[in-house]
Order: sequence, then C-alpha cells, then structure tokens
Amino acid sequence: MHPAAFLLCILLAGAAHVAHAADVSYHREVWPLFKRHCVGCHSAQKSKGALRLDEVAAVQKGGQSGALFVAGKPEASLLIKQVSGEAPEMPIDAPPLPPEKVALLRQWVAQGAPFDAPPASTAPAVVIPAAYPSAPSIASVALSPDGKWVAAACRSEVAFFAVDDNTSAPRRLPTDCDLISHVEFSPDGARLVAAGGTPQRFGAVTFFALPAGRMEHTRRHGRDTFFRGSFAPDGRAIALGGADGAAHIVPVDAAAKIQSIELHSDWVLDVAYTPDGKQLVTGGRDKTAKVSSVETLRLLRMVDQSSDIISSVASDALAAVAGGYARTLTGYDYKVALAGVEVTGSGNGAQPVNRRDQYVRPFEGQPDAVQDLATSGDRKWLAVATRQPEVRIYQTSDRARKTTLSKLSGPVNAVALDLNGTRLAVGGRDGLVQVYEVATGKLLRSLTPVPVTVRP
Repeated sequence: MHPAAFLLCILLAGAAHVAHAADVSYHREVWPLFKRHCVGCHSAQKSKGALRLDEVAAVQKGGQSGALFVAGKPEASLLIKQVSGEAPEMPIDAPPLPPEKVALLRQWVAQGAPFDAPPASTAPAVVIPAAYPSAPSIASVALSPDGKWVAAACRSEVAFFAVDDNTSAPRRLPTDCDLISHVEFSPDGARLVAAGGTPQRFGAVTFFALPAGRMEHTRRHGRDTFFRGSFAPDGRAIALGGADGAAHIVPVDAAAKIQSIELHSDWVLDVAYTPDGKQLVTGGRDKTAKVSSVETLRLLRMVDQSSDIISSVASDALAAVAGGYARTLTGYDYKVALAGVEVTGSGNGAQPVNRRDQYVRPFEGQPDAVQDLATSGDRKWLAVATRQPEVRIYQTSDRARKTTLSKLSGPVNAVALDLNGTRLAVGGRDGLVQVYEVATGKLLRSLTPVPVTVRP
C-alpha cells in the first residue's frame, strides 16, 4: 500500500473511533443506567441527599453535596467519585456498578455530559375497539352510594350503566391508560374515578363528572402504573397503590400536589382510608400490611407479615383488614396495635409484651386466595371475593358471616357494596358484571358491559 494511502486509513480509523466515542446518548444509555441502579433512592418519591435523577433538570441541578458532574472532567465529578474505587459509596446496599457501566458514565462526562433529545416513544397508542373479540376480564367494579349505578374497568375504558335500566346500553368512558386497575365513585356519588396507567411509563388517574360522564381531567404521576385504592371520606383525594412501593394520595384538585408515602419493598396492591380519613391501610406484594398517617405521611406500624402476597385491604372504624394469597382474612385492632409498647414483669425480668395476639382479630378461613375486599359506605359490611365463584359478606363489628352468594358464573376479580350494604356488584374473570340484592340474593342485573363480536 502506498504510504499516503496507509496514513489516510489510519486517520479515517481514528476519526471513526472518535465519532463512536462521542456517541454516548443520555436517554438511550445513561438514563437506563440511572433508572436501574439509582432512582430507587433519588426520585420525586425519595430524594436522598436532595438529589433526584428521574428528570433531566434535576440531574443538571445536582443535590445537597453540589453539582453531580463537571462537564468534560470525570475525575473532578461527584458522580464518578461516588461509583468508582475499590469500595464505591453508591449504590447504597447494592453491588457496585459493573466496570463497563462506570466507564460509560466516565465517557459521558468526559464528552461534556450532553443531554440529547429523548427518543420518540415506541409504545403503541391505546386503541379501544368498537367491539372486543372476546369479553375482557373485569379488573375492578364500583357501585354508587345509592346503589343505582355501576362502573366496570374493561382494559382501557370504563363501562358505566344504571342497575335498574335494562333498556339502555352502558356508556363507554375511554382513557389513555393501557390498563385500568381501579374504578370508584366518590362518597357523594358526584364523581367517578378510573386509575391505572401504562407499565414502565406512567400512572394515571382520570376524573369523570356524573351523571353525564364528562371527563374533568387526567393526572399522570411517576413512571409506572397505579393499582387499587380508595377515596378519602371527604371526597377530596384518592389514595392508590403504586408499583414503586409507595401509596400515592392524588387530590381531585388538578392544581394540588400529589403526595406519596414510601412504605413497601414491592408493589402496593391496595390502599384503604380509615373512616375518619386520618390513616391509610396498605397491603402489597412484599407480604406485609401496614398503617400510616395521612397527616405526617409516615408509617405508624407494620401490623403483620403474611406468608404470601396481600392482595387487598379494607378498614372500618375499629380495625384494618387484610387478605391475600394465603387464604386468610385478618383484622387488626387499631386501638391495641397502635398503642405504646407494654411491658410485663419488673426489674431485670421485665419483658416487652408480644401484643400481636391482642390486636389480631381473625375471620374464618377462606376457600381460596382473596382477590378483592369491599366495605359498604357505612363500614358495617365487608364483601370478600376469592378465586372461587362465590362472594362472602361479613358484619365488621363481630366478623360474623351474614350471607354467601354462591354459584356465580365464574371466579370473581372484584366486588363493591353500596352505602348501606344492600346491593353488591361483582366483576368476573369471564367479563360479566352482575348486581345482587344482598338480603335475598336476587340477581338484579347481569351483562357483559362492552360490545363483543358475535361469531357465526
């Protein structure tokens, strides 16, 4: 090869290497690293050291210890110092970053820590079909306080219909959620809420004004979906479980700030307000049930730890109730569980009293894994749905079973009671919504609430 041609090849190869080295994308490479290893402690929900890494502006701002990086100078950058060395300080309580990830961050800072434009979303748009090929499973069901209206979560839309009107088709209220996980009427019946979101993208809550079903507004929060929850007794906010392990209090007022209580090490699957609105009961995939203060946004007590996932919680004035995959249903007396620690004996023989036996108020065993719990508006009755085709209804004051609605069309996903516990709505895995009169067991309405393609 001619010497000039050989030199040209060397120069081109070097240029290609430089171009490749400069091709570190914040959104394609750095942000996924932050999301995987850092935002658990540095986000809007938890900002240790006043540092957030879940938004570009926050990354540029830095935290309590100052700027996160010095553009072009990795060795002088706090970010690189924290993740480098034989015993890196970050991530806390987790293995050090692999060398290739440290090298990626170092290279990004050396290049000036550029923030490129976020990639266009590749997530498919939410499409609500005119008719479904098969009936969608009912993820959640709600009954208005007066027992006259039912709402059902059908994938990305809410079906809304009158119990006593067999002539009108249900109204279809669309959302931009990939999946709705919770529907509920406000305590005064003037509003309907649909909560859910799109996994790994956002949580969302949509408010509808009734009886017209007009959408008021939608609030998005976080980077993952919401699960079940409950309205505050005053109707000013709704509390929902999150995939981030927190309970989120979402005000109805679109201008009011969303508040979060970090509670669990895994998904919070359900949240219930106490009747006075002062406390929240939460249960989750980490197999724990907890009680927290709404005023201080702090944990008051982990009332119990189950042998399996806790899928649903409820509350009356006296006790929190939790049920889940362990086929148990347990009440936890607030007065005893949240009281100070008691001691038995004296002197060197004094011992703390294990008060769990004092505050646990167990119900009878359940026939299968608990899917959903629902209290009446007056908190006197509790409906329990399991994977069996039946619903049991208990009196909360003494945990005695009042009645059982059996031989339903299939396994039950969701239940709801009206204000006085006179009517029960059931949402099935088979896509059927049914409304019963509790006292007599009479079926008042049964329908698939969305159109389904009729196959020849």
